[in-house]
Amino acid sequence: MRAFDSLSRIRNGVFLAGALIVGTAGAAQAASVQFQIVNSFGSSITLDSASCTSGSISAPFSISNGATATFTGSTSGASTLCTVRYQQGIYGCQFQVQVSSVGGFASTNAYKGSGGKPSCVKLAEGSLGTGSYAGQFRMQ
Repeated sequence: MRAFDSLSRIRNGVFLAGALIVGTAGAAQAASVQFQIVNSFGSSITLDSASCTSGSISAPFSISNGATATFTGSTSGASTLCTVRYQQGIYGCQFQVQVSSVGGFASTNAYKGSGGKPSCVKLAEGSLGTGSYAGQFRMQ
């Protein structure tokens, strides 16, 4: 009977160890994006919208003239594309940062305005390490 109990315990231990390995092997690495937005518009700009294809982002409601805001978006998955829009009246800039297992990208464009205003500029972009990508922008 002791041999049976011992074999049963070993078998249960192997099963649990196998379940643990299977359970953690499929776990995806978390990914994140970072935005840095410089406001040179001449007055405060306010958040129009902020979203990510997966995960979440917390962007400040407003950025004072001359100030720089830095914030992040994150996901439990391996990739995400986050889009943030800031506006002042009839003018607005859209900022995007994407991260994936093969790298990332950052871009910006004016989504509303006229006469060449606003100017939405990408100042820099780059990797912050595995699974993390950053974009630096200016609205003016």
